Amino acid sequence: MNKKRIMSALLAGVVSMGVMAAFAGCGSEGGSTSSGEKTEKKSADGKPVLEVVTHRTDRVDDGSLDEMTKSFEEANDCDVQYVAYQDYTGTIATRMGTDDYGDVLMIPDDVELKDLGNFFEPLGTYDELSETYRWADRKMDADKNVYGIAYGGNAVGVLYNKKVWSDAGITSTPKTPDEFLADLQLIADKTDAIPYYTQYADASWTITQWQSLVLSATGDPEYENKLLTDKLDLFAEDGGYYPVYKLLFDLFSTPSVIEEDHMTTEWESSKVWMGEGKIGTMVMGSWAIAQFQEQAENPEDIGYMPVPFTAPDGKQYAETASDYCVGVSKHSDNTDLAKKYVMWFVGESGFAEKEGMIPARKDSALPENLSEFTNAEFFEKASTPDELVGKFDEIDTKSGVGVSSGDTDNFKIKLAEAAFAGKGEEEFESIIKAENEKWAAARDEILG
Repeated sequence: MNKKRIMSALLAGVVSMGVMAAFAGCGSEGGSTSSGEKTEKKSADGKPVLEVVTHRTDRVDDGSLDEMTKSFEEANDCDVQYVAYQDYTGTIATRMGTDDYGDVLMIPDDVELKDLGNFFEPLGTYDELSETYRWADRKMDADKNVYGIAYGGNAVGVLYNKKVWSDAGITSTPKTPDEFLADLQLIADKTDAIPYYTQYADASWTITQWQSLVLSATGDPEYENKLLTDKLDLFAEDGGYYPVYKLLFDLFSTPSVIEEDHMTTEWESSKVWMGEGKIGTMVMGSWAIAQFQEQAENPEDIGYMPVPFTAPDGKQYAETASDYCVGVSKHSDNTDLAKKYVMWFVGESGFAEKEGMIPARKDSALPENLSEFTNAEFFEKASTPDELVGKFDEIDTKSGVGVSSGDTDNFKIKLAEAAFAGKGEEEFESIIKAENEKWAAARDEILG
């Protein structure tokens, strides 16, 4: 098939409201005194101003966050100003090099658990919060102080266009990597769609979506703990990492099922293209479903399938996991108000429900868009034993493996680049062997 590269029109002179929001504050007063102490920010009408920094540029641009927040502002007699960044991880890292990184923000995963207290206010203890909220241990230190609560969560799976898959003659979703790759080839042979869209131009975050498949591939909620207690190889062939990243490598090594130029992919445009049937499939969390449905000609075309792995017990599993956790800056001048906002946003705002995400509150129902997971079993990652809290993160950082990151020296990028270059199985095994050795060395040094 002669697949045409999808191109987008260049919109000259259009400035994103997300960028404009970065300069919000022109109607408020506040800053530092001559002694260096910060003064509380006030709006023109004297109300306290709460700066909330977010990665959701789309919901700042369309005004839905502002509209949703009116009830909180009225109840607390304050003004909430949203600042949104498309390159959230990079931009917030720069801001966190100063004392000014907003009052409330999405906690970047680059902050190590042991350092959370240097940047964020504690919201409570794990024992207090875990009764009400899912994933309460996500941003918790070794003393069980919780510094962030997830605003919502996702089921792990694969985003796809149902019509594209149907047009290719596919009648059931794949249960193994081989079936998945075969189905993508059918889409290449029988439709004009790009079977799989890598989103590689934004690889610093898009390629990390693959990490979320690992636990589901094993079907074992204790798998991450067992990597430490049983000292398993990180990339053991019968584990979770090896099969997931082998699928990534095989997929990215097959030019017929991906876009022609992986360096020109476009995240926002891809939402429209998938809705138009020009893209068949992407690995994304369930948080993406609502965004893609909004851009689709027929929202019902956008579906979500379980990961194409079958566990040793013959079942397909789907891990539920949190998205960004919301925290309060250690340097906020409105700490109490900021904490109120966090609890309102994660527990009362309804934002997660509107996005089709799993709400953080345990007493909330799962979203309807996970209806295709009828035969898959949901599970949450097991809590980390007290003696191991922070150890996985410590080993990951010391080894340089970076299981959740996607920087230029990361193994995911190395695998992708080797796959695009057609370097083959030998290079895959070489990269995996090196990562195994780095991980084992750091693990043995830290755990003894």
